[in-house]
Amino acid sequence: MENIYYFFRNNATKSNFVAFGPWHLLLLFIALIGTLLLFKYKLPNKNLELFIGYILIFQQVILFAWYLISNYNFIKEGLPLYHCRIAIISVSIGLITNKKSLMKIGSYLGIFGSTSALLFPSMDPFIFPHITQLSFFIGHLFLLWGSIYILFIRKIGMTSKDFKNGLVFVSTYHILMFMLNKTIGSNYAYMSSSPIGVGNGLPPLLYALVVITIFNIVLSIEYIIINANDSSEKSTSVLELVN
Repeated sequence: MENIYYFFRNNATKSNFVAFGPWHLLLLFIALIGTLLLFKYKLPNKNLELFIGYILIFQQVILFAWYLISNYNFIKEGLPLYHCRIAIISVSIGLITNKKSLMKIGSYLGIFGSTSALLFPSMDPFIFPHITQLSFFIGHLFLLWGSIYILFIRKIGMTSKDFKNGLVFVSTYHILMFMLNKTIGSNYAYMSSSPIGVGNGLPPLLYALVVITIFNIVLSIEYIIINANDSSEKSTSVLELVN
């Protein structure tokens, strides 16, 4: 019982997670293996979709409940307003209900957000083991795999109209988070400061514009790459039929 209380404790100290240490490298290896397996079998599978969807939903519910019950910075850090939390909710509900609009925005946000988080993890100040650390890696691993599955296995990409709407949504979201952060002293969407320290010396408005610009550029690159890949595969299929 003491171990359970310790795992869910709310007395913050410091994180002892070592970036690119043995545990981090193991987790990155697991992320890579899961990604390679998805590309190896490359077949849509409803059971896999439901499995990923329910794992992500369960992870978010447990994390939200911990923030709420423990009262650990619930308003400033516990709300589902970070990029990856929004992506996780969108991907999970999208996979479970087959709602393509949710899968589109969730996977576009998720593939960049999960990769960045796994490479440069920003951990809550708790010594391992702790619920926030387990939740962090489960959430981002399955978000990565879910996003890859949606974009490259199910091939649910964005049309040009979807893409324009996505840019408007993401830009509006960042602007709202900038205003919210100023009001409650939070750092949702990392619109107040960077988790890796880059750009933190800039004036707040300039920093916010840089963040919005970076995300729009990344989403644009994803759109170009994914659509180029789809076009290439369609051309290959047509040539095979002709031959």
